[in-house]
Amino acid sequence: MGVLVLITGTGRSGTSTMSGTFHHLGLHVPGPYLGANESNPKGFFESKWAVAFHKEIVKAARIHDFDSRPAAFERAQEAWSPQRRARLASFLTEQAAQGDQVVVKDPRSVWAQGLWRDAAAEAGLEIRYVSMLRHPAEVIGSRATYYASSGDEEKRRRYETFNVARWINSSVLSERETRGSARAFVRYTDLLTDWRPVLTTLGADLGLRFDPDPAAGGPSPVDDFIDPDLRRHQVTWDELQIPAELQDVAQRIWDALEILADAHGEDAAASAEVTAQGERYARLFEDAAAISHDAMEEARDEARRAGEESARSAPASAPATPAGRGRTPDDLGGRELLRLLGGRVRTRVTRPRG
Repeated sequence: MGVLVLITGTGRSGTSTMSGTFHHLGLHVPGPYLGANESNPKGFFESKWAVAFHKEIVKAARIHDFDSRPAAFERAQEAWSPQRRARLASFLTEQAAQGDQVVVKDPRSVWAQGLWRDAAAEAGLEIRYVSMLRHPAEVIGSRATYYASSGDEEKRRRYETFNVARWINSSVLSERETRGSARAFVRYTDLLTDWRPVLTTLGADLGLRFDPDPAAGGPSPVDDFIDPDLRRHQVTWDELQIPAELQDVAQRIWDALEILADAHGEDAAASAEVTAQGERYARLFEDAAAISHDAMEEARDEARRAGEESARSAPASAPATPAGRGRTPDDLGGRELLRLLGGRVRTRVTRPRG
């Protein structure tokens, strides 16, 4: 029976480096890939088909690619239709015909790891999970460099905060949903520092074959592919502005994941700690929603009034209006409401008194 290696982990955690390493060691990484860019000059080694498939699930579930809401996973599961499962099994069957060790990488797979497991079984493949680990402060520092708004300190602080929340939610889900399956947790720093022992251990733990064999010690294309300078962001908590309790939750989850990395993927106490911190995060999320209730109600009310005004003034045949205009609050996603809310809060904070 062939093998499917599903590379998971939050974005900016080294998933592309791991996928590219597998490619250079002879495993089948289906293309075409997303192209390289400034944030990932070595290339993503990420199947465009898989990205489109996951985005389809995300859209159907009405969640973000990397959503911070604890309830987002249940919404994603509702999008696991039999038709999508059949398409996924067909894709994997086609790939298995090209190689008996198939590698798929996409951080969005956190919403569908069980679906991939079931489809792999239909395609005659045994699934293996490789979760890439990078400290959350570094992940957020890297994301902020390439994706956050510059020149607005308040926007950057909010960006850092909700991305820590996303890291927590994704990490909790990925650890929970891969329990009981063959899996490994790999530190990005270990892969960059000395990739050979990392891959040798992966091969033994997950039953993978490599060509050339890392344990042999001869020349390998991976030597030219992995560049330690790719770790361009070595950020600590001290350099970020994260609420104390949220930071503590993230750090405790990180500590538990490090234990799992050293324990070849299985440690009951570490998994229990991830669960406990996930429950703590869910309570924190509910508290934050309750605290912001009045502000969110104001944002919804303003969106409703703006929509009603736009509907009254627009011709009957007018084209669709921009996000947040001509739509009811129920049509608006969480990010749109937060943008409205953020704008209102900034206005009140910065408006001079007179």
